[in-house]
Amino acid sequence: MVDASVICWGPFLLIAALLSVFGILWTIIYPILFLYGAIFSGRNLDKSMNKIMFREKNSIEHFGKDPLSTLKGAHIVGGIRECGLVYSGVVYSPSHWQLMIAWINGLFGGRIDIIHRVISVGRAEATQRLREQAQADGWEEVLNVRIDTAEMTPASNPKGTKAVEVFAYGTGVKYS
Repeated sequence: MVDASVICWGPFLLIAALLSVFGILWTIIYPILFLYGAIFSGRNLDKSMNKIMFREKNSIEHFGKDPLSTLKGAHIVGGIRECGLVYSGVVYSPSHWQLMIAWINGLFGGRIDIIHRVISVGRAEATQRLREQAQADGWEEVLNVRIDTAEMTPASNPKGTKAVEVFAYGTGVKYS
């Protein structure tokens, strides 16, 4: 025969045990992840930028020039056979370490370089994805390229930016 108190208190004890295990793991793992971000976040940003630059070099070799242009195409008198929308997007977020450095820098004022680097990598990734999309769709050039940047903040915690969305778009053209 099972005691009624075990049946009554059993689920609560199980939940308490799971929360205790989660709390202990969080106490151990979070500082390790924070230190990992402190040590490797700058290096990872540099690696990402180097990979993007390598992909950019390959795209420029494929097209023979950089296919992205902010020109509206008014310089083209005729000969456009086909045109269409080309777009790409990426969401980038700074690590907790980078956010802490930005917060400390914000206390003293001035330019916040670490956030600038994160957004620069995001913009480079979005424009490279735009080149790759143009190549995949068979466009010869992308005119009137625009880059939009938007802050993404969860509704549950509206204090501060948690991520940045970078959206790049333009008009892909094929010449006759």
